[in-house]
Amino acid sequence: TFTVGPYTLTVSGATSVSGRLAITSTTGTKTFTGDVTVNNGGTWDNTSGNVAIAMAGSLRNDGTFGAGTGVYTISGAAKTIGGVSTIPIPILTVNGTVTNNGTLNVGTALSGSGTVTNGAGATLGIGGTSGVTTLTATANPNTVDYIGAAQTVRAITYHHLSLSGSGAKTLTNVATINGNLTLSGTCTAATAVALTVGGNLSVGTGT
Repeated sequence: TFTVGPYTLTVSGATSVSGRLAITSTTGTKTFTGDVTVNNGGTWDNTSGNVAIAMAGSLRNDGTFGAGTGVYTISGAAKTIGGVSTIPIPILTVNGTVTNNGTLNVGTALSGSGTVTNGAGATLGIGGTSGVTTLTATANPNTVDYIGAAQTVRAITYHHLSLSGSGAKTLTNVATINGNLTLSGTCTAATAVALTVGGNLSVGTGT
């Protein structure tokens, strides 16, 4: 285990985690300027520190990723998020250009001045708001899943769109879904404009 305590940490090169990286204190900034890879069997653990993390490289998770509750900020051009394991980040701010190639769940807020593209085969879970300047979700196939309680679905063109979790999902000005529209959990959905679904419409029990 490598423990990051109450001090400033700046990693100028790549970070590769095969054991356990434990971030335990909010004192001092934590900055990773290169790519971060959590390898199979490795653990990124920010669950006790819950500190804000600044990243200027790509992020790959093939192990266990405990994000904690701090804000993760990704900057720079042509960055990627991916790996075989889900990456759960409650609050993600993107100020550059990021392509999600894996399964990324943003539990509370996806924001920033940059661009997020959901790549082919990727899944983006949004549990709260989606205020990032540009969100692109047209790759064939990709899925955006609104996984929270009552949510307003962002008015963009989707390939596959899933509405899960609970509460009312409002599709204000969502006009085109090129693939499937799937409802599950206990959510309800209402559209405000004419909606074209290019694939299947699936309404699960309890919706």
